[in-house]
Amino acid sequence: MHTEDKGGLKLIRFDCFTGLPGLSCAVSTRQGGVSEGSFKGLNLCSANGDSAENVEANLALFCEALGAEPARLERMRQRHTANVAVVEGGGGVPPDNTDALITAVPGVPLLALSADCALTAFYDNERRVLAVVHSGWRGAFLNIYSAVLSVMRLRFGTVPGDVIAGISPMISAAHYPVRGDFLEKLKAFYPDGAERRFLGLKDGLHFFNLRELLREQLGSLGVKNHEFMHICTFAEKDMFYSWRRDGEKTGRFGLMAMIK
Repeated sequence: MHTEDKGGLKLIRFDCFTGLPGLSCAVSTRQGGVSEGSFKGLNLCSANGDSAENVEANLALFCEALGAEPARLERMRQRHTANVAVVEGGGGVPPDNTDALITAVPGVPLLALSADCALTAFYDNERRVLAVVHSGWRGAFLNIYSAVLSVMRLRFGTVPGDVIAGISPMISAAHYPVRGDFLEKLKAFYPDGAERRFLGLKDGLHFFNLRELLREQLGSLGVKNHEFMHICTFAEKDMFYSWRRDGEKTGRFGLMAMIK
């Protein structure tokens, strides 16, 4: 990964997408933007109390930095599902109960938001198909990655071995303690040694490693070409919003990607 200062914003780029002239993709940070208070910086969501005017101004800045048209921006109402929507146009009403967007249309920027969850861009450079995905622990348990790749294959003929994946900063295991009800769900979905693969134990508490679960899913699905940004959203307060650190009155950073 590498950082880029552009138009007053600090963006993070994936090295795995460097050299692909047909794709523009970046992860935003808090730096830049017009929001104030607990949302200070480039907050991209108004659902938790920031003004819609601030958010739209921030989105316009993010779009400008990527060379995208704000009017064509495609968003979604994320609900921690494994539901996927295929985008044919752009700039329409955000689909509800949706946590992944797929398009083969150039010039349509796709956006996913987070405040600790993982955001992923899948790009099939052979067929010029793009997906952006939001995945917290619920989406990971439901294997939203599998759902996305299945739709890409069904609609566009994508083969997982041709896919390049970039995965955003997320909360690290060191700051992700979990308790009994979570552990029961994890064992139900991953009964074969899940404690050893995705959990750590410290001072009598279990800590969940979302990154490791996603890494295993990518391998199982046949996506070998991938890059994780090894930054913790909880630890980097000046760079990222974090729901687990700051509570509900916090903003959202985003991953935006577009076929050029």
